[in-house]
Amino acid sequence: MYRTAASRVRALKFNRLDSFYLISGPNGIQGLARYASTSAVATKSSSGGLFGWLTGEKSSSLPPLDFPLKDVVLPPPLPDYVEPGKTKITTLPNGLKIASETSANPAASIGLYVDCGSIYETPASYGATHLLERMAFKSTTNRSHLRIVREVEAIGGNVTASVSREHMSYTYDALKSYVPQMVELLIDGVRNPAFLDWEVSEQLHKVSAEINEWSKNPQHLLLEAIHATGYSGPYANALWLQNLHLAD
Repeated sequence: MYRTAASRVRALKFNRLDSFYLISGPNGIQGLARYASTSAVATKSSSGGLFGWLTGEKSSSLPPLDFPLKDVVLPPPLPDYVEPGKTKITTLPNGLKIASETSANPAASIGLYVDCGSIYETPASYGATHLLERMAFKSTTNRSHLRIVREVEAIGGNVTASVSREHMSYTYDALKSYVPQMVELLIDGVRNPAFLDWEVSEQLHKVSAEINEWSKNPQHLLLEAIHATGYSGPYANALWLQNLHLAD
């Protein structure tokens, strides 16, 4: 083993001396030519490839990034500035008000706002708003919860629900071409909830877990206490369901 290692070291030294002789020996021109040809081969083999982006070298096998690909149609570029759309308010015969804005964004966001907050709760319905938020986009009389999830995922949409003391909002975001489907699903979810027993029970368990977490959060308790102290009447109602109301 030691003899093999020693022979490799001697061969390495010989190769280094031989290379040096080729460059500075009596045949200097020939040595330089040989060195240059070796460098050219190395440069050619290392041009482009995996590290071509780092060295700035171009690869002959790949087209440049500013060259359009074949059979690919680029969309028209967006303008540098777009005048913001004006808000248009429309009142339907049934009294429903619709506020709409036109934008250059390819996505559409639709929100449905309902007068449903903690200020409308009574001692017999404390916490109902919190539970309604948890039951948003669950099963309806026309769709199961799984079907709602699949329909939203099929168009790459996103649905959310949020609640405040004065209103509750249901929002749906997707591409503009799916606005009719978005509106239909929103209306179905708000007007035709099924309130299945097992779904309500499941959400009550989740609400109970949330309350246990909030009871350990001084900031959350402080905000609710300040609001109850600063306001009287319906505005003093707690925004979230309390443990003492879960049994009811």
